[in-house]
Amino acid sequence: MNSYSNLQRLKFASVASWIAVLFTTCCVAQTFDEKFEHWPVDLKINGRIIINNGVRDFGAVKPLLVSVAEDKQVASFRRITADPSNPLAKALLEAAGPNGKFTGFSSLQIQPEKLRKALKDADVIALENERQWPSYIPQLAEFTPDFERFLEKGGTLILDRSVAHLFGNLHPGKVPDNAASPAQPGLNLLPDCVLHCEINDSEVTNETLLNILRAHPRSVGVQLKNETMLMLSGRKMSCYGKGSATFTLMANESAPMRAESITPQQSRRQSERDYLIDLTEWRRDAIDRTIEPFPPAKPKTPFIENGTLVIVGGGGMPPGLMDRLVELAGGKQNAKLIYVPCSESDEVGERQRTVESWKSSGVKHATFIHTKDRNQANTDEAFMAPLKDATGIWFGGGRQWNFADSYYGTKTHKLMKDVLRRGGVIGGSSAGASIQARYLARATPIQNFRIMAPGYERGGLGFISGVAIDQHFTQRGRQKDMTQLVNRYPQMLGIGIDEGTALVVQKSRGEVVGRGQVHFYDRNLPVVPGEPDYIALPAGSSYDLDKRKILNDTRKTPAPDNN
Repeated sequence: MNSYSNLQRLKFASVASWIAVLFTTCCVAQTFDEKFEHWPVDLKINGRIIINNGVRDFGAVKPLLVSVAEDKQVASFRRITADPSNPLAKALLEAAGPNGKFTGFSSLQIQPEKLRKALKDADVIALENERQWPSYIPQLAEFTPDFERFLEKGGTLILDRSVAHLFGNLHPGKVPDNAASPAQPGLNLLPDCVLHCEINDSEVTNETLLNILRAHPRSVGVQLKNETMLMLSGRKMSCYGKGSATFTLMANESAPMRAESITPQQSRRQSERDYLIDLTEWRRDAIDRTIEPFPPAKPKTPFIENGTLVIVGGGGMPPGLMDRLVELAGGKQNAKLIYVPCSESDEVGERQRTVESWKSSGVKHATFIHTKDRNQANTDEAFMAPLKDATGIWFGGGRQWNFADSYYGTKTHKLMKDVLRRGGVIGGSSAGASIQARYLARATPIQNFRIMAPGYERGGLGFISGVAIDQHFTQRGRQKDMTQLVNRYPQMLGIGIDEGTALVVQKSRGEVVGRGQVHFYDRNLPVVPGEPDYIALPAGSSYDLDKRKILNDTRKTPAPDNN
């Protein structure tokens, strides 16, 4: 009796333990812990801000001035100085041309009614040689809403170095050069930036700038060399003139100091990374350094409790796979499908080819959603409504950081996860493949040659954890990139998917479909010099993403029967 009771208790304990593990796994699979505040809301400005740090030869930057001022209304505000020639005003007058209009204002003080009118009517406004300390910032702060509206309508603001630093998020108080000082709030029209304009061409990062960054690590330090212009257009920053701009993030326990410089573009064949900075990427990286490290040392299990993931490597769909997705979503009569385009544009066309294709094939309910407004994705109930009873989502191709910018941590993101939780299907190709993982691979906004993108690694939508997904894999020679990633993050399972190929995932089982292969990088296995550091499986094969083992390998054929 006692032996029987002990056996029953043992069986019950085993079952209870199994249920507990299953319940824990399910809870993990359904977790929505991506946070809205982990991503900036104001991802770009609609206009331009140009900082002039000591450029006097405006002939060298004439193409830039013409591009922003030609045929436009230009207003120039400057403090009366001993130099009556005012080279910038003359250059802007010339750049506006015969069809433009130039108005100059000179005064020892801000003229509120004239500045406010210019901000309403003009296309380009230049502020130079104005009062710097100590009372000028409160005066300017009164116009912050006007400056914001000016930029929102696409205006161009040109700032002399005497005032430009006041337009960042923070600026130093009035103290001797290179002395530590508390940061003072700026207008934040250069979002999250702390700006220092060099008068002399120092090769050393300004100590006051570094002190502010140490105290405010969510800020991006920008040091501009003498005789240089720096322009923020949208979210991209570029240099003009003779010098350079250096961008800095402070080191912390998990990340070293990051510093990169850009110089003016010299040729069309030059790498964009030499002359462009994506400010949103740097702002994201600054935030990322102040929260829990990512990816975690022990990522969540690559297991989905309900539903199916269809992860396509780009370059066309495997035959019949979209029909299979429709069936998984409930069939042509019952499926409620949503297409999510991957676009950097604020607006997309009302007719989307994927939706039209679904409808022409007989799918009764199909639509699309698109926004670049994170607030809309987090609060607009009408925008989110189609997701509430959706049975399938398809993410399009493009640049995957666009998905992260728009949806990460929003209520729309949660509703997307709910589709999978209800047993629906989520699919996507190219960018729409990478975005499905919790870790987001190859998400650099400037070019896409780096598989690890500071500030965007946390940006995946997280339908599956513990993996990093890359696409166009063999066709674009990306094997070494994934090697680099898993060497840095051996806790992650690397997945590289060829074009015309898909990995269909249910629970933790991944099935290979299509004409190419899916490559699995597992750093739990030894790396043998001279041999591939991955397993490549063709169509018909299957792989357990959790246990990291082959379930079925169609490369192998049964041994001949010699009997």
